[in-house]
Amino acid sequence: MLASAAPLDLSAWKYRKRIPLTPGDGLTIVKLDREVYTGSSNWLADLRLIRDAQEIPFVLRTLGAQPEPVVEVEELLDRSVVPGVGLQFVIHLRRAAKHNSVVLQTEEKNFRQRVRIETSQSGVRWATVRDDGAIFNFSQDGRELSSTMVEYPVSTRPFLRVTVFGWHKTDMVTSATVDQADSQPAVYEIFSTLVPQVWEDPETKSTVVSTDQGVTGLPVSRIRLETSSPQFQRAVAIETSDDGKNWQYLVQHAIARLPGPEFTEESLLMPAAGAHRYLRLRIYNRDDQPIQIGKVSLEGLVSEIAFLAPSSGAYWLYYGNPAVTRLSEYDLGAVLARGSFHENSWILGPAEINPGYRAPAAPTKPWSEQHPAILYTVLGGAVLALGIATFRFAARLR
Repeated sequence: MLASAAPLDLSAWKYRKRIPLTPGDGLTIVKLDREVYTGSSNWLADLRLIRDAQEIPFVLRTLGAQPEPVVEVEELLDRSVVPGVGLQFVIHLRRAAKHNSVVLQTEEKNFRQRVRIETSQSGVRWATVRDDGAIFNFSQDGRELSSTMVEYPVSTRPFLRVTVFGWHKTDMVTSATVDQADSQPAVYEIFSTLVPQVWEDPETKSTVVSTDQGVTGLPVSRIRLETSSPQFQRAVAIETSDDGKNWQYLVQHAIARLPGPEFTEESLLMPAAGAHRYLRLRIYNRDDQPIQIGKVSLEGLVSEIAFLAPSSGAYWLYYGNPAVTRLSEYDLGAVLARGSFHENSWILGPAEINPGYRAPAAPTKPWSEQHPAILYTVLGGAVLALGIATFRFAARLR
């Protein structure tokens, strides 16, 4: 049995939601919803689970969230220049794993090159998995925009052969990393599907796509773009804002739709981070025609809380306390790691104002703001006294 924490003063939490559940021996799973995201403060740090005025331990889980991977720089073998083709090299993966993309590091600037990816089990017989990949680099709008990642269907073969067409020096690719495919794909939900505002910026030769979710707090982690344009590859700069006026640069990415002989490579997903109300995409067209923009979907990883509920009672999830900046830490995580529990899923009830909520007192104004007349009188007297003293001093000098 886990000991509950001491009684918690809940007067500073503004909102709560009832969790209608049936007590049992399994693990209770409750998915967080839109109201919790937008009403919570400091990225869910203020979540508290209460039963009969007692704090109940829980674990906050994000489905499919992966720890930061350890990036290993692969050794480039058999570098050579194939006449009439380009630079070619081989990568032998150090450990067996699923992989689906390679990132090339280069010091070259202002380029756009076609890339072919081949895989092999033995390094002798090769199969082409991507023949129409592309990498690029250029500077525009005061930023250097670059995409040197080439994706391909998931493979388990340990050998990769990379050909960069049009490059004729063996040192034009300095190193490479191979990304592993996720063994447990992340689980996303759609927070908003919006018809964006779109306009062309002739000065930077870019299409600007602006979205407004109407609220802050939704943890958007990726952006999905809809377009009817048949083929393209464009650099994209992503910006965020909370007021629609002051914008902050977030990240750059690339979108593409590249038809091939066997399949069309399509990449219309872009990474995002934060819980901002506004998102803006700047798609750099350069000398190409702008692509047609449809709807924009903002998606985030599914988050849920997990806890043990063996006893009956009223279970409530409290949130909405901006003074709390750290999620509570419990022993429950260690307990769950050592055992196996069947899971029971439940949904949150409607949001309501915490009946015991007391709004924080308004900050006390400084004495000078409470008594401006006295302050200005004293300042006026001081200025007058200085003026008289200055006049007398000048008269003495004369």
